[in-house]
Amino acid sequence: MTIKQYLIDQAIIIRNLFEVGVPLRRLRGPLLVAVPEIASRFVIIPGDVSNPSGSLGDMAMFTALLQSLRMRNPEAIFTIIGTRNHSMTVPGVGEIQVIAAWAGRAGSIAFDRVIRQHHALFVMGADILDGKYGASLVQRIVDYCNHSAMLGIPATTLGFSFNRHPRRPTVHALSRLHPKVTVNIRDQPSLDRFRQIVGIPATLCADSAFLMPPATEPEPEAEAWISNMHNAGRSPVGVNLNAHALAPLLTQTDTPTLITRLAEQLVLAAEMNNLAFMLIPHDLKPQSGDVSMLQALEKQLQKNGFSHARYTPINHPGKIKRITGLLDLVITGRMHLAIASLGSGTPILSITYQDKFEGLYQHFGLSLEHIIAPTQCVSDEFMNKINQAFTQRYDNRKRIRTSLPHVLALASRNLETNSARG
Repeated sequence: MTIKQYLIDQAIIIRNLFEVGVPLRRLRGPLLVAVPEIASRFVIIPGDVSNPSGSLGDMAMFTALLQSLRMRNPEAIFTIIGTRNHSMTVPGVGEIQVIAAWAGRAGSIAFDRVIRQHHALFVMGADILDGKYGASLVQRIVDYCNHSAMLGIPATTLGFSFNRHPRRPTVHALSRLHPKVTVNIRDQPSLDRFRQIVGIPATLCADSAFLMPPATEPEPEAEAWISNMHNAGRSPVGVNLNAHALAPLLTQTDTPTLITRLAEQLVLAAEMNNLAFMLIPHDLKPQSGDVSMLQALEKQLQKNGFSHARYTPINHPGKIKRITGLLDLVITGRMHLAIASLGSGTPILSITYQDKFEGLYQHFGLSLEHIIAPTQCVSDEFMNKINQAFTQRYDNRKRIRTSLPHVLALASRNLETNSARG
């Protein structure tokens, strides 16, 4: 670690202490209303407090968590923590209030007021709790969880992944989690790293998004296209590209060149296996790159004379899960598109990043041969990996469906709290 990085880390820790730790400590008095045995009011900290509904992966976790909690208690009421006051709609649940209780000392004071009106706190851990997207974010989450636990209100992190090189302020914060905070980690390699690096207890689970049901209403145009491809003797394959997963390549080449090379590999695989490609964005924010890269890929495939490709934007996570269940294979650079696919029984080929996919594959007993590094996507290795995954799709589909009940049981652990466990 450089001196500069050390000083930055220390500044993050000190700033959080004065903006969050000290204010909450001063507010920490007795909880005036006892937490009931059956909770009905829940606070959720999203993966992105500035835009809780911006990612379809986050919406899948919201939908799974909130629907599951409401199944247990039809009277359940939810509040989401954010950076501004507004509301958002969660599929199958309805309109949920978002309360500004995050930034600065004022955010800490607002959180104390909010949490005292609720019975439990859930944190959507996903891939944010190793500090990849900001160590100060994790510091505040830990202080909010600790404050909740010290008031006697159960606090739970939904299953998250933990990479090999977490930020130092993140480890510092997580090591101070209150013993009554329930820590769930969504795969065995992450759990092993967490226990070794952070040194506190945690529970193995699977991602909460596995609990999200597929949509019951059809998506007519997309489903008609899939049916037409099958009737034409082509196997429909889902494809997702995004700037995050392909970041190592984007530092070496420009986007148009990258898209050209990816299209070449896809066409070669399609010609060998009679494939058709449904291009599926799973994050609609402009900076994610899903939309722009997939639209550019569709044009490039057409330019290459390949007409069996369709760009398919769907902004409902349950509908995406329904559609992936109709595909023969999904090639994805998004974790929650992989989860939607596996949850619907469809085999995947994943572009790996942040040490996230290996543990997901372990849940299903899938070979790591069906993972590809970003740098391999512009060589014949990409075509070879697609061929291999497609050839083994029947065996992998059987393995996925056999493992799914166990994975769903692991995902249900996200709903447990220390109070529930007694």
